[in-house]
Amino acid sequence: MQIENAHLRGLSVFRRGVAVAGVFSLALNLLMLSVPLYMLSIYDRVLTGRSLETLLMLTLIAIGALVITSVLEAARQLILSRTGAKLETVLGERVLAASLQAGAPAYREVQGLRDLGHLRQFISSPLASALFDLPVVPLYLLLVYLVHPQLGWLLAISALAILLVAAINEKLTKAPLEDAAEHGAAALRKAQAQARNAEVIRAMGMFSASVASWGADNAKALTAYDKGARRNALLGGVSHFLRLFLQIAILGYGAYLVLSDHTLSAGIIFAASMISARALGPLHHAIGGWKSLASARQSWRRIRTLLSAAPSTNVSMQLPTPQATLSAEKLVYQTSGAAEPVLKGISFEIAPGDILGVVGPSGAGKSTLARLLVGAVAPTAGVVRVGGDDLASWQPEALGPFVGYVPQDVELFSGTVAQNIARMAATPDAEKVVAAAQLANCHDLIQRLPRGYDTMLGPEGHVLSGGQRQRIALARAFYGSPRIVVLDEPNASLDIEGEQALIAALQKARAAGITCVIITQRSSVVPALTKMLVLRDGRIEAFGPKEEVLHRQVQPSPEASKIPATNPATGSPLVTARFG
Repeated sequence: MQIENAHLRGLSVFRRGVAVAGVFSLALNLLMLSVPLYMLSIYDRVLTGRSLETLLMLTLIAIGALVITSVLEAARQLILSRTGAKLETVLGERVLAASLQAGAPAYREVQGLRDLGHLRQFISSPLASALFDLPVVPLYLLLVYLVHPQLGWLLAISALAILLVAAINEKLTKAPLEDAAEHGAAALRKAQAQARNAEVIRAMGMFSASVASWGADNAKALTAYDKGARRNALLGGVSHFLRLFLQIAILGYGAYLVLSDHTLSAGIIFAASMISARALGPLHHAIGGWKSLASARQSWRRIRTLLSAAPSTNVSMQLPTPQATLSAEKLVYQTSGAAEPVLKGISFEIAPGDILGVVGPSGAGKSTLARLLVGAVAPTAGVVRVGGDDLASWQPEALGPFVGYVPQDVELFSGTVAQNIARMAATPDAEKVVAAAQLANCHDLIQRLPRGYDTMLGPEGHVLSGGQRQRIALARAFYGSPRIVVLDEPNASLDIEGEQALIAALQKARAAGITCVIITQRSSVVPALTKMLVLRDGRIEAFGPKEEVLHRQVQPSPEASKIPATNPATGSPLVTARFG
């Protein structure tokens, strides 16, 4: 197996475990020959010579061989279990990191970790041990051939018949099992999405529709799985019949050879029968566990695809601390299968301390632009530059401390408020956490929580309102020493107090020389802006200083005189502009 991608390197521990398990498999299979040899000696020596001493000695030797075989079998199983655990240890962090960097929804649902867990379970299973016995099958064929060529050919034909059954099994079960895995994953993703929206489902009485939607995918998965299972069971029965038939054939034809050829003894025929059964055992187990084997192969294929698509973590050189300039050069972004790009050649540049407001109608590409500016997704064409350097030349871990981001859908992690603000650092820097909260004007809000900065969040923790989540996410964006902060509709869930705190935070950021980009549909943040960019249909309609853009965008109307010049609640100027 050739592994080129950096994410797939470092598997030497896994290979060593497989090699040691292979050596143990060879040794225990050789020791398993002690049973047929013991039977041969009983028939040909003990019974003919009537020697109790020989019987005792042979029995002790056979028992000793079986004890060693049992120890080797247990050791092999332990090695495979530890190898599976080491594989998960080596690849676990890489798979999770690659899943977080991937754009495909299936990977965002951390399918890679489930695949890795399934692969570990397979490596630790008895089926994997049986597969290690397959390379020894030719040795057993040779031994039976040495007993008598005709018996060897009979065993070889039976083995080929079982391999043919295995090939047919692969062909007939591959498509149903792949369909079952695909529909099962879709049903799981749908169930997870419904669980996240349980309150909406409960409030709007969507139980029946939600369950029916999940049930449709689940039924398809079960139907496909049942189809593959039926075919596998049928062919497994054929394999079992061939194996038992061979036992009878070896004994029957062996007896015929004993009667017709007086050079063979009854003991060697029984020994040949036992060796034949041992030879076909791994083939039979492989067919019986074909579903698990096929599923493990699919899991490994998906893991390789995920890791191969992930960007390399090799860093050629450490870039200096970036300046707070942000520019886009002919940015184009098009999703897979889309008829036309979401963004069509976006270019602009803002200086340190600029507060850029990005406005436009829904579907104009505002959130996509925000994701591109922070490197959450890669552009189809064009370049984003931070401090003059291409964003793609930075490693996320290196650039992350200098970038703040509040997405449109704010999610906080399981942990304390302080850990969330400190970007999940194990031991948050208290001074930096408080400074970020004060810059975001949410220090007092946090102090009112049950345990302040030590309040636990997450499924088992304190439940925050949408506005509280956004304000803590804003503090997270300002944590440390960010040069660039991108906010995607940060005031969507804020009340009047929250909007005033946001405007104050933007003004503080400007004073600190932090460059901010804010996606917004509300005019309440206009006073804090220095520049504006109007997006429409993926193109820039207007860009420049706030006053110039507003002058071009404002549309006077007969009703304009009826609108108060300021918002009575916030005191902010009201602007009737084509924001949407």
